[in-house]
Amino acid sequence: MKWTAKDVDAYHQAKEYVDTALVPCIPIGSTNMKAFAEMSEHTLFITNEVERQFKGRVMLFPPLTYFVQEQIQARVHEWTNVLKQAGFQHVCFVTSHADIADDSFIYVPALPLEHADEAYKQKVVRQQVEQVMDALVAKWTLKN
Repeated sequence: MKWTAKDVDAYHQAKEYVDTALVPCIPIGSTNMKAFAEMSEHTLFITNEVERQFKGRVMLFPPLTYFVQEQIQARVHEWTNVLKQAGFQHVCFVTSHADIADDSFIYVPALPLEHADEAYKQKVVRQQVEQVMDALVAKWTLKN
């Protein structure tokens, strides 16, 4: 489910099944803007595909957008608390920004695929989607 009026209505109907909040984390920087734009596009593409695969179990939230010089951990902690209070058992943050990637995030590097062969691009993206899906399944199967 996505952060749309239609899907939020569906979420309210099936709230007991949707236990995971998926949050793309998007960096913004005034230097090397193209690289940050590529990270954004890549992260959004991956999270949209993961939501499509796990529709009915995952709610894809709007991106947590931040400036690269910002201390993001406090905001991640705040979002986690608010989303858990809202009833989500699992809160997963996905990023392509290596500088913030730690145990709080699922990291998917934005590879320079702009000039790559289409079949290779699809293979790499599919592998990264599977990586995120595997991380979510691992979270779901861990005993709390």
